[in-house]
Amino acid sequence: MVRTPNLRLLSVVDRGTKGLGGPTRADQLATGRKDWVSFVLNVGEKRDTEQGGGTYGYGKAVLYRMSKVGTILVYSRTDEPGRGLESRLIGIALGDSFDSSERVDAGARPFTGRHWWGEVQGDHVEPLRGPEADRVARSLGLLPFAEDESGTTLIVLDPDLDEFDDDSDTAADHLANTIAWQLWPIMLPERGDDRLAAEVVSNGSVFRVPDPAATYPLDMFVAAYRKQRDGHGTVLECKRPRRALGRFAVQHDFVVPMSKDSVTLAADCAGVPGDPHHICLMRSPELVVKYLSQTETGSVNRAYAGVFRAVDELDDVYAAAEPPTHDNWVHEQLTGNDQTFVRTTFRRIKEQLDEFRTTEVTTSRAESGVALGAASSFLGGIVAAAFAQPDDGVGGAGSRGGGRAVGSGNGSGGGRPSPGRRPRISALTEPIVDERAGRVVLMQRFSVSGPGPARLEAKLSVGLGSRAREDDAPAGGRRPEILAWSTPDGEIGGDHCVVATPAEVGLIVIPVPDTVTDIAVLATKNEEGAS
Repeated sequence: MVRTPNLRLLSVVDRGTKGLGGPTRADQLATGRKDWVSFVLNVGEKRDTEQGGGTYGYGKAVLYRMSKVGTILVYSRTDEPGRGLESRLIGIALGDSFDSSERVDAGARPFTGRHWWGEVQGDHVEPLRGPEADRVARSLGLLPFAEDESGTTLIVLDPDLDEFDDDSDTAADHLANTIAWQLWPIMLPERGDDRLAAEVVSNGSVFRVPDPAATYPLDMFVAAYRKQRDGHGTVLECKRPRRALGRFAVQHDFVVPMSKDSVTLAADCAGVPGDPHHICLMRSPELVVKYLSQTETGSVNRAYAGVFRAVDELDDVYAAAEPPTHDNWVHEQLTGNDQTFVRTTFRRIKEQLDEFRTTEVTTSRAESGVALGAASSFLGGIVAAAFAQPDDGVGGAGSRGGGRAVGSGNGSGGGRPSPGRRPRISALTEPIVDERAGRVVLMQRFSVSGPGPARLEAKLSVGLGSRAREDDAPAGGRRPEILAWSTPDGEIGGDHCVVATPAEVGLIVIPVPDTVTDIAVLATKNEEGAS
């Protein structure tokens, strides 16, 4: 029994859904809906609705386990044929099984440990209905239904918050983040009326559920999801027997490494304890099944997130591969072709991620003899620059443009206009970090205008601070190199290029690891015969 004057409740509320309908007795044949029987009375049943989630088994049991007294309330309103909207309220407890072995007469029998509180009718319990259900719900402090509203409220009595030091606000914040990590596919605005709009409230205070599309690293999973949904991903197939398995897409980026302190408990619990190298598995309900950890990139500054969404035709196969916790696909619990399909899914995902394998990162030695990894040594300096705010504008209207960042890596090299008519160049973008053939590069785009053709020449140097640079490398040291110019006629090597004006030109630079790179580009009119 609950013996406290201040009883804490955890309510899971949905509105705008159908509620729990159908018969209220399990011994009655249901010809239509049987939501109430499936959730309130039966332990587990096969999913019988399109895009249904679980089987009303393990997930329901979690509610009872979270209650210190093993008890929940179910308050639902549904549209009953011939009666219109009807409210229902019942209490349910799940305890240990027992028997009445102390009795020696023929009436001794076992008990399941399940209990219901409602309106007793003979040998079974009916829910409170209609106005009576609403009246009792209000007296218990439950969120009421609006006049034309349907849906369900599940209430956990005396929830166990020991993990959060019994702090309900800390628990609410964790719950808000968990909702984002586990339910983000159905939170996206493009779902329209089918979108989940989630809110967490504790003691009258609202705890914001993060926007998945604007929260790192969930935004990378969202981008990958949208790619596969819009047909920009890859259809993964099983070859024997030939069958489409699902759609796959991956989003990768260069990042400033996350600190351990910045990882939320919800992300850690979801299985992504830092910058992602994971694939989100999902099927037709579009709920997160699992964040599948895959090979790391070999660079602390490179991350990727992918989504595999199983085809609807094989939804029953993937559902059967899930354990009761619905948090994995286990091919060993299947047989025949079904086992092949699920096992092949994981193999195809690995094949799609070959480009991220750490074998692509080789180790070389600089002239100074210091070991440098092709990508893994590319730490804080340059990468941080890709996300820094420039300390002044990029490029001017003169004949010089370039880039450098605050503290480390990208910014603007301005220039004064020259007398007479000369080609003019200005930076269109800040330098960004990219990768070419396993090497980290900086890329910047420029606009060239004025009389032409124009001869562009790049001056690269290692930055020494906000007002200095080092044009000559120290003895035995390295200096930035030009990998290529990207012109309208294709990529060109060398320290200069010639283009017709007007034009947009890209410069691709190989930086020196762990340094700031200054980029300056000079534009002059190309003389006859010059190359």
